[in-house]
Amino acid sequence: MLGPPASGKGTQGRLLAEAIGVAYLSTGARLRREIDVQSALGLQAQVFLQANQYIPDELAIELVSAWMTRHPEGWLLDGFPRSIPQAEALLEVATNVQFIHLAVPAEELRKRVTTRRECPQCGATTTSEHQLCPQCGCPDLQARADDSTEGFEKRFQAYETLTIPALEFLQKKANVVTVDGSGTRGEIALTIANQFT
Repeated sequence: MLGPPASGKGTQGRLLAEAIGVAYLSTGARLRREIDVQSALGLQAQVFLQANQYIPDELAIELVSAWMTRHPEGWLLDGFPRSIPQAEALLEVATNVQFIHLAVPAEELRKRVTTRRECPQCGATTTSEHQLCPQCGCPDLQARADDSTEGFEKRFQAYETLTIPALEFLQKKANVVTVDGSGTRGEIALTIANQFT
């Protein structure tokens, strides 16, 4: 699942993984957990995430490769690959991969990032309009530390610099479907589901 920050990768990734019965990995959420427990990987990643930068390719590949080996039955990756070296590494170990790219106008993304809230219990993403998590009912929805206007602009610039070239690379090497990610959650999920039926 590819797309710019706040494009809905997490929301749609979870919905799709559940619908097709595969394991789901949000690289961003996983890194935040690694930082919380102060693991060796988390300590290395923390410096980059605090600066609203992507982590180096080697760290991202290490994180995802270790996770993928524990899920040989199938998986859905959210936020990986984010660069050409990451895309090359993924294509070396995985065949018949389907890539979904969520395309959302930049102004819509800026609006979303200021209202996004995340559930600390189940990791679901929602908006500030909700008082409770729509997945598990948790009342403690929180804004992500990197969801500032400045943080978004840095991450969006990194997306344009690193991920757009990776997307163009993948379009030549694999099956990439671009989906309009500016509709409602249900509309987008239906469009994505239609790619798998």
